[in-house]
Amino acid sequence: MGEPMLRILIVEDEPVNREFMLLSLRGLGQCQAVATGEDAVLAQQNALESAQPFDVIFLDIMLPGMNGLQALEQLRALELRHEVPPERHVPVIVTTGLDDDQAASRAFIQGHALSYMTKPFRPGQISEELRKLGLIRD
Repeated sequence: MGEPMLRILIVEDEPVNREFMLLSLRGLGQCQAVATGEDAVLAQQNALESAQPFDVIFLDIMLPGMNGLQALEQLRALELRHEVPPERHVPVIVTTGLDDDQAASRAFIQGHALSYMTKPFRPGQISEELRKLGLIRD
């Protein structure tokens, strides 16, 4: 038996980027992809209520409606409401376009995000990041 599959949430409003991430993560885990911050919060709520939390969330900062920073605050608020201990909070990797670095560093500084990646991604960059965070091993 191999390692247990990761439960991954991808929050990305651009279909091309979403597709790229789904392809990059195929084989690493069970992926759910949503296009808005609101849907991300709903997915997190369902995951916590069914006791099947996500292992990692890729969260785009620039989203229509609720932006990534607002979504991140709500994701963390849900964990608090479900009494998830801080050491078990889901790692969030913020994804950002080259021009949104400021927002990404804000997510990072506020202590909510574990790391961030700038788009466009290089091939292999996503699994590299998961490896760096100890979420996958070779």
